[in-house]
Parts: sequence; C-alpha cells; structure tokens
Amino acid sequence: MRARTEGVDPHTLAGAYALDAVDDVAERRRFERHLAACGECEQEIATLTETVALLGAAVATDPPTGLRARVLAEIEQVRQLPPSVVAVAHARRAWRVAWRPWLAAVGAAAALAVTAVLGAATIEARHELDQARHAEQRITAVLTAGDARTVTAPAAGRDGRGTVVVSRSQGAMVFWAAGLGEPPQGRVYQLWRIAPGRITSAGLLASSGSGGTVPVLAATGAEVGRVGVTVEPAGGSRQPTTTPLLVVEVPAA
Repeated sequence: MRARTEGVDPHTLAGAYALDAVDDVAERRRFERHLAACGECEQEIATLTETVALLGAAVATDPPTGLRARVLAEIEQVRQLPPSVVAVAHARRAWRVAWRPWLAAVGAAAALAVTAVLGAATIEARHELDQARHAEQRITAVLTAGDARTVTAPAAGRDGRGTVVVSRSQGAMVFWAAGLGEPPQGRVYQLWRIAPGRITSAGLLASSGSGGTVPVLAATGAEVGRVGVTVEPAGGSRQPTTTPLLVVEVPAA
C-alpha cells in the first residue's frame, strides 16, 4: 500500500516514510528536508523504524518460547522402566521376554506424547504467526491510509511522549510511546480508550527494548476522544489504578 501525500502536513508523513510508502519523489524530498530540521519527526522515525523491524521479526518461524520445556515436561510424565532386581541370568531373560511388549508400548506412548506436544506447538506457532502477520498488515494500513491523522503528546512530569495515528476509513488507531523507559519490576504499561463516562482497556504495551513501546492497534469509536497510559500490575487491570502518565487526544474525523 502506497501513501498519497500531495499537499499534506509533513508531520503526518512519518509513518508512511518509515514504511517506505511515500512514493512521490518530490513529496519524499520535501519531507526529508523537513526531517533534517525537526527533532520530533526524527525521533518518531527512529521509533517507527525500530518498530517495523520488530514487526518483521514477529513473523519469523522460530519455535515458540517454551517448546523445549513443554516437551521435556511431557516426557517426564511417561512412566520410567522399573529396575531389574532378579538375581539370576535366567530370570533376567524371562523378565525381558515378559516385559518386551510393555516396553514397546511405553516407547510408543512416549513417541506419541512427544508427537502430540510438537503438533500442538506447531499449531500454536502457526496461529501466532498468522496473528502477527495480520497485525502488521493492519498497522501498515492505518499508518499509510490517506486519511491518517497523527497527534503526539508529552508525558506528564517525565521525559517521553505518546503518539496516536487514527484512520477513520480503517476504523482503527495505532498508539506507541517513546522515552518512557522500562516500567517498574512486576508492573506493565497499559493503554486505555477514554470516552465520556467509560474507560476500556486497549491492551498492554510491550517494550521495544529502547525505552519505547511496540505499536498497539485498537478500534476507534465515535465517543473515544482520548487514550491514556497508566502503570498497572503485571497482567493488567480491568480499570486504571494509577494516574495516567500521559493522555493523547484522538484526532476527530
């Protein structure tokens, strides 16, 4: 998808530029001249460029985290062979003959257990891969939409800022933060959609590894006028439990 950028505010082109979606040569050069003198856009491009790399890595086909541990845990559930305590060679041979069918059954059961775990893990990995690809496509669609509008707001009492890109035609918005740093141990950043008399969670914000967050895709709504970020216990909360670090106005249609 390519951005149509004629005559637009250069500040709104950061997302499209980071995704190499500004196909008009003159518009690209105009934005690059603007970028050379705009620290805000420079920081935004740096964050988005890192995010694009993270989104690309999300669709890699590496085995899911914990696969080895799950396989080993499953194997440990297979009953171990009993020790041979028969004193004479004849008894040992008789034991082997008597238990050979059982040993074969145990081996088959172990193989089936490992196969089942690997099969389930493969299905899980494929599902996660499909979800990552879909999210990447949806985020790209919002950032490069012709009606995409961007608003950035600083964090209260600290470095950092939050950015919202809204596309009404896509029915979605993308949020990311930069410069917030890592949340305290055992805590997470959580995003909230704020409407008159109603606050709903828009998801947890994953760290990008450099003090920023990976973009979160959320649905727009006619009544949603702001989004906010709070620090919450690990796993998130049903409602905010702390004062927002930052609040960003959602651009109107």
